[in-house]
Amino acid sequence: MKPNLSFLIIEDDKYARLNLREILQPFGVTDEAINLEEARKSLAERFYDIVITDIELGQDNGVDIIESIVKKGSHCIVVSSYEGDETIEKAYTLGARHYLSKFKLKEQLPVYIQKYLHTRSAKFEKILKEEFITQDEELISDLRRLCEVNWKNQNLFISGPTGTGKSLLGKLIHEITHPEANLVHLNCSEVAENLLESELFGHEKGAFTGADQKKDGKLKLAHGGTLFLDEVATMPLSMQQKLLKALDEKTFYPVGSSVPVRSEFTLVTATCEDLAKKIENKEFREDLFHRISGFQFYLKPLSQRPNDIELLLRHFQKSSTRRYVIKAEAYELLKKYSWPGNIRELRKTCERLSQSRSGVVDGALLAKMLGPETVEATNISEWEEYVFEHGLKAYISQLEKKAVEEALKRNKGKITACIKDLKISSSAFYRILQENQLQF
Repeated sequence: MKPNLSFLIIEDDKYARLNLREILQPFGVTDEAINLEEARKSLAERFYDIVITDIELGQDNGVDIIESIVKKGSHCIVVSSYEGDETIEKAYTLGARHYLSKFKLKEQLPVYIQKYLHTRSAKFEKILKEEFITQDEELISDLRRLCEVNWKNQNLFISGPTGTGKSLLGKLIHEITHPEANLVHLNCSEVAENLLESELFGHEKGAFTGADQKKDGKLKLAHGGTLFLDEVATMPLSMQQKLLKALDEKTFYPVGSSVPVRSEFTLVTATCEDLAKKIENKEFREDLFHRISGFQFYLKPLSQRPNDIELLLRHFQKSSTRRYVIKAEAYELLKKYSWPGNIRELRKTCERLSQSRSGVVDGALLAKMLGPETVEATNISEWEEYVFEHGLKAYISQLEKKAVEEALKRNKGKITACIKDLKISSSAFYRILQENQLQF
């Protein structure tokens, strides 16, 4: 597969530019600038993976743009026939990664491009091993394609059930593509509707009661980096319209201000809700959905990644301070469990196992912890066996837990709908959540 890198060549010599273009063609696409004015304009308009600059550019000195290249998050390579020690030292001090002679460029430059690709690939493999744990081939292939995209000022929309790792994926995409810039996170469901505008756009001092000092919003803080809006489906329609306008124009007004603020960033949004249904019900703007979903990625539930269950179990088990042993029959029960809370529930279960009184986890302990679903029962006598072994209260508690988990799953985490379906009071619902440490 041809790499999809973007290059900017800063070179005033026509034939040198042609030579560089031919060398770089197998690796991606190139833009060109003949002086620093053109180069700065190009850097302001888009992101480049690698910028290659000469030192002697007519009246300009290529060293003078190295710092700007590095601040943009691009990989800087100097290519020059000028080899004064002082200039070379200054180029490296300002952040250039390599200083190459113009002679033998066809042999040398591809080697350093491959090194850049290898470093990015190695970072991806390290992430798969240490952070986004999976051996699901389809998921790995999809993730690899995501990591080959030039995400600067692009949009990524992540969907999937709660607990599958959407926040982690957004963070990893940021780390792989431009880790030097800001990653700004906002969970829209955790901010009161009357405060959301201030959180997104900021406010001036005295803009409203309680605005004792000026505050920068998430959009401004994310300039040059990544803005991650989690649970975007919960955003009120009035704010959806304002966000759409800000994204289209790349400018916005803080609350109480008449001075526009410009900000460009990679936008990552995520939700566990069905946006198509919300659009149909006029609860989410279709034009905003098209604006935020430049690239779409679905994270499937853990139940569709059966080979990852044991891998994740062992990963969480190793990361625990207190060592414990999971017996073979317990592993089988864990792998057969449906994990409605996905990876979040699995991690929480491992935490509870590490804190359990026994350091040896067998089937009986898991049945007590996870409930009747883990008991391989085929008739009523086996359910009676569970009740008389663990007690009626434990059995009812597990039924309550499973019922709430299923309600949360069916209703995409909407509390009001869950309470209505289960026909219980809100206090009873929250009691079950608290007793079982459930998250939604």
